[in-house]
Amino acid sequence: MPPHRINEPIELVGYADDFENAIAAVQLSLDGGVTWTEYPTDGAVPDVGVSWRFVYTPQQAGVYLMHARTVNGAGELSHVTTSFAFEVVEANVPAGQNAAQTSLSPQVAQESETFGSFHVRPIAGGLLRDAKLFRSGDLHAAAPEELYALVHELGIRSIYDIRNQFETASRPQPYPIATKTVALEPSTERRRKNASGRLVAGVIGKYGAPEERMIRNYRRFALEYPLIGAALRGIADEGVPALMHCVNGKDRTGVMCATILRAAGFDMDTVMEEYLATNVIHAQDIAAEAEALSAGMTNNELAILMSFLEARPAYLEAFFDEATSAYGTFDAYITQGLRLTPRHRENLARLLGR
Repeated sequence: MPPHRINEPIELVGYADDFENAIAAVQLSLDGGVTWTEYPTDGAVPDVGVSWRFVYTPQQAGVYLMHARTVNGAGELSHVTTSFAFEVVEANVPAGQNAAQTSLSPQVAQESETFGSFHVRPIAGGLLRDAKLFRSGDLHAAAPEELYALVHELGIRSIYDIRNQFETASRPQPYPIATKTVALEPSTERRRKNASGRLVAGVIGKYGAPEERMIRNYRRFALEYPLIGAALRGIADEGVPALMHCVNGKDRTGVMCATILRAAGFDMDTVMEEYLATNVIHAQDIAAEAEALSAGMTNNELAILMSFLEARPAYLEAFFDEATSAYGTFDAYITQGLRLTPRHRENLARLLGR
């Protein structure tokens, strides 16, 4: 995708909804969120999302990052911020890429199921080149050529970042040129995390028996349905190749992907297999983190540590059980809790190749 040129209009589009509240305005910022310009969305009503379009004509060359957020009818700012990264060049610059360029090798293109240091893989399994929806760990340490490959080789246009404010502050998200990044901060998880201080000998035992804390976490994830619903409706409405990630790409990303698969009609055995594949794909990372944190641990403490580092069937089962308990059936959770329409579900299935 070539860069944009000075004095040529650039069209930016987005989608927003806020469950029971109508979207009253879209706010845009080009200075990193220091100042915001507000554009009313007249005629918006509750329970119906807003697809918005903004045309911007740049006057100077450079790399731009435009942030967008919404305000609902109650005057509340959205917990979702969308960021658009784009490059603008002088009018007389020949067509071509100024960014670092790379190509996936033929072996990767034809045979690989994962890519990059952050473990990008198709949500429904299979080869990278055949996929439209992807999952990964965070992109903080991604090399420029890896980011380039996400956009120009895998075709990713939207990135959904499901990390809390402390995680994003400690590991800032890069913004690949020609992508849109949607930051969805978990609404009930605003605690500062520090594995090196919590998951250590003499401290980790306070989290209870192995799996106990993680099962509670997954039950809490099910109650974050506004966050999950916002992400899934956005992915379905856009219909473009998308990547979603949290920090490690295991827990919040795991339940998000499991929900997408269930909404698209995949059976539970396939959903669980996809979720547990994280243990194989991240095996080296899990082993390295276990070695770094396990010094001086008792056998019970080590068992607790591994229950934090691994994906376990009991965790995903707890998520589905909590969602089903809240709405009677998981299908009701999808339709009433997440507010996915039949059209949303059809679009998700189409993106997954069904």
